Amino acid sequence: MKKNSFAFIAHRVEPWNWLLNFRIFNHLHRRPELHWLWIWLAPVYVLVSIMQAFGKKSFDIVDEFEFNGMKSQTILLRNYAWHFMFPGLRKKIRQRILEAVLFAQKENDVIGLGALIKAEWLTKGGRWIVDSLGDKLKAKLVHGDTLTAAACIQQTGALIKKHNITSPVFLIGATSKIGRAVAIMLARNKIHVKMYTKSIKRAVVIIKEAGKFSGYLKVSTSLKDGKDCNLWLIGKSKPSKRILLRNIPKDTIIESFSVPNPFGEWNEQPRKDLLIIEAGLLAYDTNRTNIHFMMRLKAKIIYACYAGTVVHYYKKWKHHEVDEVDLKMLKPVWGAAKEIGFSLPPLPVLEKFPVEVIEKEKRLFVKKLANVPASTIF
Repeated sequence: MKKNSFAFIAHRVEPWNWLLNFRIFNHLHRRPELHWLWIWLAPVYVLVSIMQAFGKKSFDIVDEFEFNGMKSQTILLRNYAWHFMFPGLRKKIRQRILEAVLFAQKENDVIGLGALIKAEWLTKGGRWIVDSLGDKLKAKLVHGDTLTAAACIQQTGALIKKHNITSPVFLIGATSKIGRAVAIMLARNKIHVKMYTKSIKRAVVIIKEAGKFSGYLKVSTSLKDGKDCNLWLIGKSKPSKRILLRNIPKDTIIESFSVPNPFGEWNEQPRKDLLIIEAGLLAYDTNRTNIHFMMRLKAKIIYACYAGTVVHYYKKWKHHEVDEVDLKMLKPVWGAAKEIGFSLPPLPVLEKFPVEVIEKEKRLFVKKLANVPASTIF
């Protein structure tokens, strides 16, 4: 009998994330922008990230927790973002993913993939895993894009209402799985969208899919077309931050659901006239869960793709959530998320930490660290 409900498989991002294995670094879960306090350990954690790229062990269980009484695990591959840049490592990474899935399904009915489906070449949205494992796959896979798209759509609507935006929405990454769903659903809500993309054929297919609402969608091949748009949705890490900042008009609201975020993590504000909000996140009630390992997020905030795994198990759905986002599932997925306590985070989602705040945190932490017995560090 399986003792857990669902598992979430992901990977670390920066080499310093290895520090999160140890109790003394617990503060970095909620305040990752303070990792520079430990930069003197860089030779250690960089070396570890290199060793783990080639090691035999594929993954680690980093958290076991409950959400609304549902038991769960968080499993991290022994891979970091830079590993994915090297073609020679891709076969090993894919093998690790398969090993992690086979392990996770021994005790879990649903497995979330999250960041492991962001690169289409890696798992093809999870479809590659389904096809590779065949009858060996017993658990249901969830890419989480459905709830992520639903959260982005809801947040976009909230921003438009709050800021009384009447201009078209400029959408970068419109032909991705999430971008497609966002574009079509905004069109159905009679919101004009300029779809910036280099994949014109793909964009045309999406516009046709919008049916009678296709007139609300327009293909754009130049960032200059967004000069009259007060709300930019960014779902792709390219163009670069430098190019974006050169083209984004003054006093624009930016909602980024891209992984990685081209503007950097922790809501860096490179221009005072811009409001940059990280999308694809949901708020949750901390009384419902004892979850611990949430890299790079503040308390009470969770990735929507992670929450999508919870929803899938909660509803006892029997299908794999892979491939394109099923538009018919957006409403039931969002409704189920609200049923179990997820909601849109307050806007803006993340705030900038001024230099004086970080300096104060540094002084307090160093003072506190001096009083920590060495025996409690690891």
